[in-house]
Amino acid sequence: MADYFFLGIVSFVINIVPILMPPTWVVLALAKINDPSFNPFLLALVGAIASSLGRAVLTFYSSFFRRFFNQKLKARASEIKNFFDRKRKAVFFGSFIFALGPIPSNLLFIASGLTKIKVKPLFAGFFLGRFVSYFFLIIISQSLFSAVEQYTGNASFLKLCFDAVGILAAFLFLFIDWKEIMHHAKTFSKSI
Repeated sequence: MADYFFLGIVSFVINIVPILMPPTWVVLALAKINDPSFNPFLLALVGAIASSLGRAVLTFYSSFFRRFFNQKLKARASEIKNFFDRKRKAVFFGSFIFALGPIPSNLLFIASGLTKIKVKPLFAGFFLGRFVSYFFLIIISQSLFSAVEQYTGNASFLKLCFDAVGILAAFLFLFIDWKEIMHHAKTFSKSI
């Protein structure tokens, strides 16, 4: 049981840091590869809990960067917050689907911290999506690792690029004039 706790701590720390960390599923899959006695269901559960808690901390400290926003950025962040707070089911299903995919989740939680949206549906969807994806990836990890290593070799530079782009995208998300885009979308849809 101590091994699961240790992996939970490692997964938690990985998810607090927004850049230069390996994906959590890689840590869990390597644990399973190195010690076949690990239960894939328990590994996925521990990983999903720790990952969600780590992303909660990332969301919390990302919200402190709002104090550096000017009035225009604060207004845009509030518009985004109001929109997503009205779409709680969409936030749940969107974060669930997002968590199933390979895109680093740091951008999602940095953006949620910057906009201060209601996070319960976000984290519920993320937890379930991560649990499903971790379980699946742990099960197929042996063949997946050999295929990835065969075709990519060392992919750490590529991981760094994805992380940097993700963090940049989270901040740039606020610089988009969403009100203007919605106005153009409504105008366009009326003309069709």
